[in-house]
Amino acid sequence: MGIYGSSGRRADPLSHLGLVVGLASAALGGLLWLHRFQPNSRLLGRYAVYFVPGPTQEQIQVLAATLGAMAVIAGIGASLQGRGRASSVLGLLLGVFGLSFPVLSYLNVIARSFGSPL
Repeated sequence: MGIYGSSGRRADPLSHLGLVVGLASAALGGLLWLHRFQPNSRLLGRYAVYFVPGPTQEQIQVLAATLGAMAVIAGIGASLQGRGRASSVLGLLLGVFGLSFPVLSYLNVIARSFGSPL
């Protein structure tokens, strides 16, 4: 047992931060993808009006992209520290998923490939 009962374990706040931010980014990205393919989904309920194309959807995309980029950077930084754990890898993957809709929407890949959902 280490000093002050720590048992020698070291915390890795960067990977935990990447995981939390990646979860938020993936949740927003998942909601954007859900509204893209199922605009009348009952899962979104009355909040579906925020996901229609317009300024609010663009703000949600910017938030998802920012959180996704933060998660990817935190995941890379945590893995470069040499203590790469599952949380850093999971944060990285969730960040990439959160970045998927905003990046593809910005590059117009979604409109060309999938057409208009309505």
